[in-house]
Amino acid sequence: MKLIAAFVPLTLFLGLIWGESKGSAEKGNELFDEQCSSCHLAASVDTKVGPGLKLLFAREKLQSNGKPVTDANVLEKIEKGGGRMPPFKDTLSADDKADLIAYLKTL
Repeated sequence: MKLIAAFVPLTLFLGLIWGESKGSAEKGNELFDEQCSSCHLAASVDTKVGPGLKLLFAREKLQSNGKPVTDANVLEKIEKGGGRMPPFKDTLSADDKADLIAYLKTL
């Protein structure tokens, strides 16, 4: 059972790196509204509490840590949080994270 628990997140992570995310942008939009919109704007680059996320995947670097905007780096930020952002590693499922990243790519 421990092997399966370790394999699922690894599979999601590798899928995100290789661009094979099967996330649903529609579900990600709902999740964003529930979990992220209190601190982040989706339709603006303006700061609310955290940075606005419009055109996130068109940017060269993440505002918070200067890392390139990639699926893996966005996933890391979601999971680990940082600054005023709480970590969502144990709060969101692997599918939720894939859905959220799929939605963020539409902004």
